[in-house]
Amino acid sequence: MELRKISIRQAAETVNSGEVTAEGLIEKTLESCSILNEGLNIFTQIAGIDALEQAKAIDRKIEKGEKLPLAGVPVTVKDDLCYGVLPTGFGSPAFKEFFSPYTATAVERLMDAGAIVVGKTNLDDMSMGSTTASSPDGPTINPWDPERTAGSAGAAAVATGICMLALESDSGGALRQGASHCGVIGLRPTAGQVSRYGLNTFCSSFGQVGVTAISGENVITALEVIAGFDERDASTAVCKERAAGAGTAVDTEGLRIGYPAAAFDHLEPGLREVFEQAREQYSAAGFECIDLELPLLPEALQAYYVISLAESSSNHSRFDGIRFGAVEEAGDLEELYSKSRGSILGREARRRSIFGTHLLSQGSYDLYYRQALRVWNLVRREFAAALGQCDLLMLPAAKTLPGRAAAEADFLDAWTEDLFCAPVSLTGLPSLCLPAGQAGKFPVGLQLIGRPFSEGIMAAVCDRMIREIELFPYGIS
Repeated sequence: MELRKISIRQAAETVNSGEVTAEGLIEKTLESCSILNEGLNIFTQIAGIDALEQAKAIDRKIEKGEKLPLAGVPVTVKDDLCYGVLPTGFGSPAFKEFFSPYTATAVERLMDAGAIVVGKTNLDDMSMGSTTASSPDGPTINPWDPERTAGSAGAAAVATGICMLALESDSGGALRQGASHCGVIGLRPTAGQVSRYGLNTFCSSFGQVGVTAISGENVITALEVIAGFDERDASTAVCKERAAGAGTAVDTEGLRIGYPAAAFDHLEPGLREVFEQAREQYSAAGFECIDLELPLLPEALQAYYVISLAESSSNHSRFDGIRFGAVEEAGDLEELYSKSRGSILGREARRRSIFGTHLLSQGSYDLYYRQALRVWNLVRREFAAALGQCDLLMLPAAKTLPGRAAAEADFLDAWTEDLFCAPVSLTGLPSLCLPAGQAGKFPVGLQLIGRPFSEGIMAAVCDRMIREIELFPYGIS
């Protein structure tokens, strides 16, 4: 059974019917994981015997007559999501052997539906970045080019076909940029739709749990399982208040897509043509593409980093070697803090924490942080106004092609890569990344941004366009 050429529902049906056993499917999957991981550095942990035991348990349930919506479906989990069976490293050497006493809600829900976790995937230092370049285990390699980074290890796993679904996190755009660089589909859901319980996020305001898959249909199948109210995450109260049937429509006829042409001026040379062609393809498919403006994108990026850096300083203050984190030998309290945080936080995490502390200091709070909060409000209004003129917005997912694995990018250049994703994070709106075209041999992704709970519409547009332009329908061959 070639996982890239069937849907999650079809895979589950073959297991539920007994045509294929979950154990046999996972056994083959684990073999592929071990082989591909040697060259691509996708996993921090491969589940091995634990995944096989889960698969056997699924087979026993099916023998008793149970039908599970994700029976036997192999899933990867980003290593900032707690999973009690495997170590959760958070992108820090200090947590390599840390076993969480609980499992993240989204992971639990996937497992209850019959999905099987085959491994934890690589991530940046304390999940701070969109490239995996700052990972203590080294970067994940792009399946399209061994000299480039993948952006997201989960996206690389889906693109190579070793799993059908990757559960990931997204703050400033790691999930979406990874999907763009690997030619797969990545969804950041509406804020509050998926519980963040068990997610270690450096910025509480923007971190979300999302999914990566090979099709819009697969993404929505997974979202239906993991979404919903969770009493352990107050932000999911929005699911209680949601109107019945909201966001379930999938009729794509006559949709208007907003195209902020000026935003595409920020792309590196050679990429704008991809999106101009994409606009023509969407118009030819019957969508009405209208011109509009989103002038606050640069200011939105700056506001995102001011707020997220401030929150990273606050969130990382708990890793002091007393309450949380590794304990280092020290002669006094200051030395304990310095050594403990130095062993827990990598270079990128330390940088962001130091900047964040400065931004919250006297004299800087009003000058930077308070102004960033005002920009945050303005950005939300700007996107809401834009979506008052159209049904969906089209934006790039990344400014450039994936970076070189061996090169160390300037950190400010790396931060500016979030220009198109971070502003969407400020709005709390859902965003789905899908292939837009190709630049040389590399896939290039675009974001569709919609109103709250419009994931079903975006996924339907995604699958329709992939069928019409026949663009990377099965990932890497």
